Amino acid sequence: MKKLFVGLIFIVFAGIAFYVFAGESSSQVSLCEGKCFQGKSENGPWKAVKAGDKLTGDIYLKTDEDSRLEVKSEKGTIRLAPKTVFKFFSLKKKDDNSVMVSIGSVWAKVKKTTDQKKFEVKTKSAVAGVRGTVFSVTALMDESSIIKVYEGEVGVNNRPVVDRKNKEEETKLAEAKKERKEIPPPFKEVTKKQWEEMIAKAMQMIKVSAEGDISEPIAFDLEEEKKDDWVAWNMSLDEKEGKKEENK
Repeated sequence: MKKLFVGLIFIVFAGIAFYVFAGESSSQVSLCEGKCFQGKSENGPWKAVKAGDKLTGDIYLKTDEDSRLEVKSEKGTIRLAPKTVFKFFSLKKKDDNSVMVSIGSVWAKVKKTTDQKKFEVKTKSAVAGVRGTVFSVTALMDESSIIKVYEGEVGVNNRPVVDRKNKEEETKLAEAKKERKEIPPPFKEVTKKQWEEMIAKAMQMIKVSAEGDISEPIAFDLEEEKKDDWVAWNMSLDEKEGKKEENK
């Protein structure tokens, strides 16, 4: 596995919990097909949302089976696949430019910006960072992730796994010191592991395992992708949105 520089820092999912598109006053439900909900926790209680509803504060959004939801903000557009759950953070939060995906499918079209801060999509095993692109991330039940890029490029790293492992090592060391036990290797010193990053360009995908192993970028065929109803639906909406922008 190729190691890349540290410092740089999503996407399609089915059933999600993630931090992104902070709950700004400009965030609004622009489309709801089927049953869509908002709640105060990942487990509800839930109340229905509809197109035109404003999204503010810390809330969760959820789609039922055979349901899809679109949210627009100043940062761009996010669409949720059926059986998806994710969390909005208010602008008071430090991570107002990122998302945490537990499981599920989401499509993200992020506007280009001169802001140095990237828009990040996180899963339990990966972080994808962008500034203006179209991509999808899939967070699977086994905690692995798949990131696909349709336009632009995305930096994908395994920071969540590395951070979790470093914290576990630090906890073991602290417990051993507290009990005044002799600390056998490798806990005499804790050397923090560095996370790795790969760059995926248009028509490429990257897979990240639950253990943090990152694949090389893998090319995929756009025509084959279009055979998937979810991908075709998103690309159709993106095309219509693009034409509207051109006519303004």
